[in-house]
Amino acid sequence: MSLQPLFAFMAISFLLLAESASTLAQSAPKETAPILGHDAKEAQNPITQVLFKPSDNGPPPDTRGAGSRNDRHCPQDAPTNPDSPAAEPLALTALVPSNQEGLTWAERPTLWVYLPETSARQMVLSVREEGSRSHSQRFVPITGKPRIVGIPLDEKAPPLEVGKSYQWAVVLVCGDRPSPNDPFVTASVRRVVPSSKMNAPQKALERAAWYGEQGIWHEALTALAEARRGQPVDPALARIWSDFLTQPSVGLGAIANEPLR
Repeated sequence: MSLQPLFAFMAISFLLLAESASTLAQSAPKETAPILGHDAKEAQNPITQVLFKPSDNGPPPDTRGAGSRNDRHCPQDAPTNPDSPAAEPLALTALVPSNQEGLTWAERPTLWVYLPETSARQMVLSVREEGSRSHSQRFVPITGKPRIVGIPLDEKAPPLEVGKSYQWAVVLVCGDRPSPNDPFVTASVRRVVPSSKMNAPQKALERAAWYGEQGIWHEALTALAEARRGQPVDPALARIWSDFLTQPSVGLGAIANEPLR
């Protein structure tokens, strides 16, 4: 029996007991760009693709589609005519590779999700250690527009421990306060010891390729997002970004061309 729905239910239940919605709204941090710094003068790079080579450690439990609602949308945002032949709308999605676990070298990595168009105006990032022990949680205001967004772990949160896996959930708060019926996705992150003593390249695109070659998902994705955001109209970078998400080791082609925040 999968523990993912139980984990997310525990995360939501914890939130319901934490404090009232009004307090949450007042204390919620302002939404900030998850990527810091980029050299706007970076010349065209000879790198034409960024590959992701996942580690061969075996896949953890399936988490990408787990949720209290199968469509991962707020109830009020459900299609008015579910029998319509129109294409199914994109849903809340955790950006993790096909093996369902993202590796990181960072103490507090940035975690990425795709947010569909939604009436929700805040989301919650909840991180738990293996089992049921809470690690951290963070409320983040959202605009409701569809986009890919990175959520850095709170600077006040404890650092992730090397060699330990953590489960994280992003919950869309569909009403004035969290509810057990709110849609969510869950995924896994594991911090590992760096396998290379080399310093990471300075340019974002080169860093993305360097991390991807070593299977370090969260840093590869964050560096590639930094490069893309630094030159948002560059068609070559747009193609590299799309190809990165579409490759079989990643499997996120459905959202590859969605807006990046």
